[in-house]
Amino acid sequence: MIAAMINHTDLLISERFAAGQTAVDDLIAPLVELAMDSASLVVGYGIGQPGDRSQMIPYFHVCGRNADHEPIRALVVAGWVGTEIVSPYALARLIAAMEAQVPLAADTELTAYPIANLAAYREGVFLTPDQPPRTVCWSESQCNHVRVLENELLRYDYDYVILLRENPRAVAADVEAWLPSREQQVVISAALKRYAAVDEGFKWRVNPGSPIYTRTFTPLPDRNRQPVEITIGLAAAKSPADQANEAISLVLSLLHAAREARREGVL
Repeated sequence: MIAAMINHTDLLISERFAAGQTAVDDLIAPLVELAMDSASLVVGYGIGQPGDRSQMIPYFHVCGRNADHEPIRALVVAGWVGTEIVSPYALARLIAAMEAQVPLAADTELTAYPIANLAAYREGVFLTPDQPPRTVCWSESQCNHVRVLENELLRYDYDYVILLRENPRAVAADVEAWLPSREQQVVISAALKRYAAVDEGFKWRVNPGSPIYTRTFTPLPDRNRQPVEITIGLAAAKSPADQANEAISLVLSLLHAAREARREGVL
């Protein structure tokens, strides 16, 4: 499936990454150029940021073809800490894939932040000195990227929030899913079970009692309807290309399962 996704923008992103061009502008330049002539891809900058645009956190919005029902709305975030370079690379490639192949974005509106923690990423540090060790949402954080993501989560009624993280101790990808409804538990569990059937090393947990990853975005305050929150851990034991391919496959599999469930009236 990944081989079929290869396109010009994807190749540019991968070539730059392989050459060590992982700076923000280098990473997103092919996507910005792609958005200039696209009817379905938009580049924007997170809400509520001071200063000039060069200091603002960029995002990309991919809008698939119109559906007969409400589209699946997903927010995908990478680069939550500044030392992650593979998760931004993986998300940039996912955006390129969904823009290149129309069916991948069908019935979907995807908003993607390839580098959430822009300040730490530019400094090449895990967190900047003024960022606390636990950077979570809805705690009156002074972190710019936390406030930007809070504004984003309140801007749309998202169905899914997916966080790409790098797990330095993992030899295979893993997923932790926080699913607020029984219907979501059935749909996502089935999708993850199917994925695990073709990848023996893959591990997944639904609403685990002892999570590996800190729950970052949910629950949203004062909301009756809560989005699903899924953390995808990328295995550092694999090459960056393989980690990116795995992230792309997992996100697309989850979105496909959600679209099918909505078409059938399950979600």
